Order: sequence, then C-alpha cells, then structure tokens
Amino acid sequence: MVIAEAALAALPHTDRPADALPDLLAHAGDDRARVAMYAAGRAAAHTRPSLLAPLLAARTAPGTGKVTSRKEVVRLAAELLPRAEAAALLADAYGKPDQHVDVRAACVTAGTPLLGDVRMWEVAEHAAGGERALRVAVLRAHPTELDPALRPRYARLIQDLCRTGDDILAALAHTALVPWLPWAPHAAAALVEAVTDLDRRGRWRSAADALVNASLTVPDTNRALIRALSLLATGETADDAGAERDRPARRRIGHLARTLSLRTGPNNRQVAAVLAEAGRTLATQRDLMPDAVALLARSLDLAADPDPLHTGLVELAALHAGRPALAARTAATVGRRVVGYRGAEIGDPDALLLVVARLAATGDPAEGLLAAELTVACGLRTGWTGPWRTQLRMLRQHPCDDVRDVAYAEATAEE
Repeated sequence: MVIAEAALAALPHTDRPADALPDLLAHAGDDRARVAMYAAGRAAAHTRPSLLAPLLAARTAPGTGKVTSRKEVVRLAAELLPRAEAAALLADAYGKPDQHVDVRAACVTAGTPLLGDVRMWEVAEHAAGGERALRVAVLRAHPTELDPALRPRYARLIQDLCRTGDDILAALAHTALVPWLPWAPHAAAALVEAVTDLDRRGRWRSAADALVNASLTVPDTNRALIRALSLLATGETADDAGAERDRPARRRIGHLARTLSLRTGPNNRQVAAVLAEAGRTLATQRDLMPDAVALLARSLDLAADPDPLHTGLVELAALHAGRPALAARTAATVGRRVVGYRGAEIGDPDALLLVVARLAATGDPAEGLLAAELTVACGLRTGWTGPWRTQLRMLRQHPCDDVRDVAYAEATAEE
C-alpha cells in the first residue's frame, strides 16, 4: 500500500508528466484517490489544454470518482483551462443530474473568476436560489475576483441573500456584503432593514456589525448607519421591562453604539466623523443621552487646536445638564483617552493646558469635571510639571464639590 502510493506520487516527476495523468485520474474513485489527485494536479499543469479538457470532463459526473476528487477536478479545470473551456466544463458539471451538492458548490466557488461567461452567471444565479451550501458558495466570492464591470451585478446577488428567510445564511450574507458596497452603496439598505425589523431577532446583530464596519470603511455608507439609528431612536415599542423582551430598539442602539466605540483610533478623522454624527443623532432623544455622549466623547480630536477642541468639549458638557453622574462618566472617558494615547496623538500639552484653564474658569460642573480629568491625565503624562500642578491647585478651589473631589483624589507626590 505504501509503496503503491509512493509510486503514484512519483509518476508526474518524470520527463513526460502529462502521460501519467490518465492513470492518476483512474484512481479518483478508489482508496488511493487522495495521493493520486494530488499528483494529478502536477501532471495536469504539464498537459496541453486540448488534451486536458476531455480528461477532466470525464471525471466530473457522479460515479466517476469520490466527491473530493470531483471537486479537485473542478478546481483544476478552472485554474488550468482557457476561460471558455473552463466555464463550459464547470457549467456542465454543475448541471449534471444527481450531482453532489458539494461538487456544485465547488463549481460556484471556482467559477467566480469566470463570471464574464454567461454560463457561469447562470450557475451563480441558480446557486443563489438553491440549497444552503450553494448559497454559501455564492457568498464566498470577493470583488477582487471579478472584473469591476461585473461587481455591481454580483453585489445584487449578495444583497438578495441578505433577505433570505434563513437567519444563519442571512448572517453570513451581512458580513459578505460589506466589501461589495463600493459598487452598490444602495445595498446597505438590506442591513438597515435587518437591524430595524424588531419582529425578527435572529439576524440583527450580524447586520449591525456589518453596518458599523461599512460606515467606517466604505465611503457613502455612513448614511445607512445614521438612518438605522434614527429609525430605532424614534420607533415605538410596547415591550418595556417584559419577561421576554425589554425595549428591543434601545438594546440594538446600545449594541451599535458600543460597537462603534470599539472602532475608535487615534486621530482617525473618518471614524471620528461617523461617531460624531451618530452621537448627534442619538442626542435628540433624552433617554438615549448616555449612548450619545459616549460616542461624542470618543469622537473628539484631542490633538486639535485649542479653539475647536474647547468648542467641542463645551458642547459635550452642555448635554449633561442635570446629569452629574453621567458627566462624571463622560469626563473619565475623555481622561482615559489621554492616558492611553501616545504623546504625539494628544497634541501640544501647552494647548491642552489652555483648554483646561478655560473649562475650569466657567464654574460649570460638567466643564469642571472635564477639566479635572484632563488635568489628572496630562499631569500623569508630563510627570506633574509646574503648570499642571498649578492647574490642579486651582481645580481644588472649584465651586463644584465633584470637581474638587477629582482634583483632591490625585497626588502630585507621595509621602
């Protein structure tokens, strides 16, 4: 057995490897298929297409080899034959009566680069309405495999699969849709539908994650995210602290907001713009203010010039009127951003000192908390240089007790 398999593996390593291909393919259905088909790949690469095509075609029908062998034949045909011959072979293999679904799926996957041929489009469109394994194969395609002119059409296939009744398949389709959106921005509507359909609970998370990913990476799709947030924010529901459901729209908003927050990065203007717009959208609803300010706090460009940074912080503070606990959490979030960033990503310490002084001078509690947390963070980063120690002393005289507590809780030197 071992010697026979070693002999099979050695057959294509002769001066005329193509001559071994018929013998190797003859083992496609027996116990030596694994070794034989691996060796057949090398032999096929040295075989003229005019001879290769009929040899491979003869091994695609049910009963001519194991399923794994027929899948390998399909792959070899797509890789080694001229495009027209490959498309013809794959389309014929796909359409054979009683063909195993895995072989059909292999035809779909291997045939993606051949979609310029109408026969492969017919295969892909049939598969998109077929068994789950076939539809999953449709979802495996990537835009880089297709000619740009064909990508919008294929994106519509993926969009349609997002609306399937199969929740598991829909979740896969949501993820698969994102790279196709540059050629079909309107297709993001399928993600919005899934996120905002409160009657369906099995697919919204995958759609929400895909929507966030798209809004941060694909131009012109952030509007879809904002639309989803708007619809959820203004939608009414009778489920409030129920045994089975509790404010489903709010739960979905919270997931979107948390997922967005996790995608923040230093000085990424595109991400910051999306977070800011999402935050402003949610800020129109007072009960959604915690999510809104969390997004706005993470959208701030801490390396900006003093005037725009100060304006952003004042606007953020204004959203906390009557909400001291929320103001403390937001201020702590901003402070942690400074602590976590490298020096070049938080701007000039002197500029931040100017901003902090202006915030502290108003006496406003929310502005004071922002000033205090920024002072503590910057003081730690700079090793409590003189200007930051002076600012800390001033904050310890702030009219708001909460601000003074933050300032007193930090020590510039230990006993």
